[in-house]
Amino acid sequence: MNRTAVSGFLLCFAAAAPAVAQGGDPVAGKALFTTNCSFCHLASGAGGVHVGSSVSADLRAPGLETTYKNSDTLLARAILQGLDETGQPLDSPMPRWQSSLTAAQTADIIAYLKTLHS
Repeated sequence: MNRTAVSGFLLCFAAAAPAVAQGGDPVAGKALFTTNCSFCHLASGAGGVHVGSSVSADLRAPGLETTYKNSDTLLARAILQGLDETGQPLDSPMPRWQSSLTAAQTADIIAYLKTLHS
């Protein structure tokens, strides 16, 4: 593949990936997580809540980071678009937050998730 094709591919990939604000504030992320996520994933992030035939995921580190290849972009995609680490849809009970959360709020939640350990 030539350099122009690679550059075009990377540009298309960057445009398709959700924007993630760098850094994130874990304190703000905890408040957002508590309000929006803890009903299904528990305050601890341990998940295991049955929602219909689905079971909510364990969001604690380091397992979550390993699953999502240590990529904040993939984590943001899961939160905002409901897609797993391979791009497949997450179970339907997982809300798609892209119309409700900003990139900065998503980064805050990710920063908070990194403080949770199993």
